[in-house]
Formats: sequence, C-alpha cells, structure tokens
Amino acid sequence: MAGAAAGSILILSSCSSLPPSVQPQVNGLVVANRLDRALHVLENQPQAYGAQNELLYILDRGMVLHLAGRYKESIAAFEQAKRKIDQLYTQSISKLAGSWVVNDYTVPYRGEDYEHVLVNVFQALNFAALGEYEEALVEARDVDAKLYLINRQYPEGQKNVYREDAFVRFLMGILYELTGDARDLNDADVSYRQALQIYERDYGPNYQVAVPLILKENLLSVSQRFDPAAFRQYRGRFPDAHFFSLEDKQKNAEVYLVQYNGLGPLKIQNTFPVVLPDGYAVKLAFPRFSERVVETASSRLLAQSDNGPGVSAPSELGEDIQAIAQKNLDNRRLRIYAKAALRPAAKYFLEKSQEGRVRDQWGETGTYVYRGLAGIYNVYSEQADLRTWQTLPAQIRLSRLILKPGDYALRVETVDASGRSVETIDLGRAALQAGQKRFYLIRTAR
Repeated sequence: MAGAAAGSILILSSCSSLPPSVQPQVNGLVVANRLDRALHVLENQPQAYGAQNELLYILDRGMVLHLAGRYKESIAAFEQAKRKIDQLYTQSISKLAGSWVVNDYTVPYRGEDYEHVLVNVFQALNFAALGEYEEALVEARDVDAKLYLINRQYPEGQKNVYREDAFVRFLMGILYELTGDARDLNDADVSYRQALQIYERDYGPNYQVAVPLILKENLLSVSQRFDPAAFRQYRGRFPDAHFFSLEDKQKNAEVYLVQYNGLGPLKIQNTFPVVLPDGYAVKLAFPRFSERVVETASSRLLAQSDNGPGVSAPSELGEDIQAIAQKNLDNRRLRIYAKAALRPAAKYFLEKSQEGRVRDQWGETGTYVYRGLAGIYNVYSEQADLRTWQTLPAQIRLSRLILKPGDYALRVETVDASGRSVETIDLGRAALQAGQKRFYLIRTAR
C-alpha cells in the first residue's frame, strides 16, 4: 500500500506543479530591456511554459514583440491569443473537472478578465504605432463587448467592478480625432465624454486614478465645435486645462507618449494547514497579489527644436493595471475561498469513505499509515493558482505635446516619486507636419 501511495504522489507531482521557471526568466529579461534575448528564449523554447500554460506563452510573446517595436508580429501573436481565449471559454465544463480533484494547474490557464481586455488595448496601440487608426479603433471598440460578455457570466451581486475601461474610451477619442472628419470628430466628443464619466465614477473611487489633463483639454477642443453650452460648462469645471481649438491643432502637430511603467503584480500563495481530529490533514490555499515596486514614478516628454526653446509635458496616469488586477481578484475572493474550502473537503470525504476498506485489509496500523499518506497528498496537491501575465506593466501613463511644424529632437526623462531623475530615453529626431499625430511607446521598469 505504501508503494502504491508513493506512486500516486509521483503522478501528482506531474499534474500539480507550479509554472516552470522560463516565464520569470523572460520577465527578468524584459525588465532588463534585453528584448532580443527574451524573444530568443521564447522562440527557442515554445513548449517550456508547459502544456497547460499555452495562453501565457502567447501573451508574453505578443507583449515582448510589442515592446520591441515589432508591431506586425505582435498583432499576429495577440490575434492568436484571442483565438486561444475563445477556445478555452467554449471548453466543456467536464474538461475542467480535474481542477476540483487535484488543483487548478491540472487545467489550461484561461487568463484573468482584465488580461483579456488588455489584449485589445495593446493590439489597438500596435495599430496606432503603425498609423493604422481604423484598425486601432476596431480593437478599442471590441473592449465594450468583451467586458459585457465577461460580466454576463457572473450572477447579480458578484459582477466585477471593472465593467468599463476609461483609458480605452480616452484612446478611442484620440483615434477618432485623428481624421478631422466631422462625423469622426463627433464620435471623438462622445468617447471623451464617456471616458470622463468612467474616470469620475469608477476610476477615481475604485483605483484612485484622476481624470487626465489631456482628456480635459481634448474634450474642450471637440465640445467647442459640437456643444457650445457643454464647452462653457467644461471650461468652468476644468480651470487647469489649456484650450486648443481644433483649428489650432490642425495647424500644429501632436506627439503622444505612451509609457508602460513599472512591473505588474505577481500572485503569491497564502496557505492554512488544517489538522482534523481523526488524524487527517488538509490545506487551504488561495492567491493574492504582491505589488512590485520600482524607482520610476513618472516621466516628462521633451522636444527641442534647432531654433527655439525646448518644451516639455509631464506624463499622467491613464490606466492602473496593478489596481485593476487587485480589484478583479478581490471581486472573485468569495468564489476563490469557496473553491479553496470545497476541494480539500471533497478530498477528505473521498479518503474517509475508503478508510473502512483499508482497515479491513491492513488493520489499524495500515489505517494509520493511510491517514498519514492521505495528509501528505492533501497538503502537497493543494496549490493556489499563481499563474499570471508577468510581462505586463503596472501602469499605462500618457503625455502629449502640441508642437509647431518642424524638426525636433525628442526624449523622455523619467523621475522618481520625489522628482529626481532616474534615466533619459532618446526617441530620436522627428520631422513633424501640420495636423500630424505621432505615437511613441516606451517601457520603464527601473
């Protein structure tokens, strides 16, 4: 009997193990800005994440390609991620039964709700960086439908706080405004208003994210054209916002900086071993997020022309991924606790039901050994699911400069919480034309 039980534990080790070490290695290379090396590791070890972690592999690969500026390849990877997410969500419930027998590592990682939405966010920014703004809008518009479908699966009273995305609405407004077409400008006005509402109603109280100044200024620009009464109201509400008419914008160029700052949170495990009165042992295990702190807190976008003074603009927080991840997990905590309690209970009752057979065959000594081995199995097999998309940043920050047509040297200065310089990132030179909008994407993790 002891040999059979030991064999069972060996089998268990193959189906309940934590994610392999390759993913943290890739994340570490991304943090060190060694993106070519990270891609080399990913593309030379496509199976190293494990059979149940294919989605994580695709997400990390898409993100590394995105950060490396290989936007077309990143688009292909994120499209693959979308197909995989759809496939996993249509999977038969019977195929998920293994997670109730052993632990969640026995089934494929399906992704967190916010991770599904961020696929569209990064895909939209892929297209924006390529200047393919219609395709970027398609991705941004899909976020609404995705959030609706995600929350529809939960009963009333258990739906997520994260039901709308203010940053995506804000980005949609910027993309609509690019064309200058009257209909698109009207859509920009609608998107900016919706973004304002979500920032004020949801992002402020839930994630402590204030309305970005750029959003206020863009809303002033389009509302002057479409709703003079609203424009006057906004001018009174936003005394800190500079007013740029749409005509002024068309005479100048806009440079947007999207800064992926910090390191997304990691899941760690909380456990509570429980020894029952009849000698059995079980363990409760559930995940929680652990914040990863970096020195960089913010940034400034700077532009220097050959024949004029330099200008700069500070970055603003547009999306707090870390806060959304934590809130998303908090929303599911009761469901997680229920599963964390029911699964060990199911193991215990199953083992208890077999105790009589063991006693009949092996006597009290065999029963004592059986309980000990069952306890080892229970404690070893019960693992919280700590899988997560590790290459995500903690924040998405945004800054914007409105510049006269001409040649500029562009750079970014990152600063810590006290305003001291951390590093300078050279964006190169840009020949900007009237009416042009240009996006720059950077990653900061120092």
